Amino acid sequence: MLPSSLIARALSKLLSHDDAARKLLATHAGETVQVRMPPFSTTLKISEAGDFVAGDSSLSDKDLSVSVEFPLTSLPLIAQGKDAALRSAKISGQAALLQDISKAFASLPLAAEAELERVVGPIFATEAVRFLKALKALGDNAQSSLHEAGKRYLHDEAQLVAERDDVSQFVSDIQRLRIDVQRLQARVARLA
Repeated sequence: MLPSSLIARALSKLLSHDDAARKLLATHAGETVQVRMPPFSTTLKISEAGDFVAGDSSLSDKDLSVSVEFPLTSLPLIAQGKDAALRSAKISGQAALLQDISKAFASLPLAAEAELERVVGPIFATEAVRFLKALKALGDNAQSSLHEAGKRYLHDEAQLVAERDDVSQFVSDIQRLRIDVQRLQARVARLA
């Protein structure tokens, strides 16, 4: 596992490209964030400048500003994007801080491209980012195709899920049957 200090330096380097993100984070100076995916954990503290520094990993949950714990099974979801991963996460603490961190991180892909460009050159950096975007789009397409295929199978092939019109027709038939039974009971009561 990467040490918290290395993660903090990398994030701070990427955030150095976006002053607005650093100003947003600076409003939370002194707050601590812990991200866990057992057995790994990293604790980061927000500095006055809006950067990250390594935090004290021995802090308890009540001493942390926000804690995000991902089950190990959510590892494949991280590739699908932050929304899919966050749905499986256990979050405790200040939701506003987590939202501001998410807003600040929105500019990180562009910053990563700029940093990569410094190391390997503009052409390779652009192609690498284009490749990663294409890979993400491929994953998104596969996810939506699987979702549609699963939905069609459940509705059409296996008929495990009823269509909305069929359910409303069933409900109206039950209501008519209830009314007919009540009328029949009234006739039987009059005959007796």
